[in-house]
Amino acid sequence: MTLGSRFRRLGERLQAGVAEAFRSAGYTVQPSQVPLLCALREGPATVGGLVTRLDISQPAVTRSLGQLVRDGLVHSSASPHDARQREIRLTQQGTSVIDALDARFFRHVEAAVASICAPPAANLLAYLDRLDAALARSPLAERIAQASANPPNDMQSPDT
Repeated sequence: MTLGSRFRRLGERLQAGVAEAFRSAGYTVQPSQVPLLCALREGPATVGGLVTRLDISQPAVTRSLGQLVRDGLVHSSASPHDARQREIRLTQQGTSVIDALDARFFRHVEAAVASICAPPAANLLAYLDRLDAALARSPLAERIAQASANPPNDMQSPDT
């Protein structure tokens, strides 16, 4: 009965940890906006195309895109294929931000999440307890900072 609430709470804790790590690293983009930036890196898309590609609700896509436009990371214009639709594309600044996050940050988030996701317990609820306890001991933002400070040799960026 409370499984959905536990998943939602864990998801919120993980997303808050990434948001804190983004802020600490000087990024203003929100974690919830990253999937849109990644999708747009593959090429321009309409709002409907992003909804389908990312399986995110239309209001959530529209809300995130509005902020990304205000922040200068994406540009919206009439679609050359259908004037009734808007075509969304990354700006040069948006491309720079998502490329920098990809090159210097995503692997550290993956390492931090992997540090709390040991092979699952036989019991899903016991596994969720273990995830909760791991996040209580060391929040995700701390784990990301640690992974960033101590990347494995095969994951070091060329500038380290």
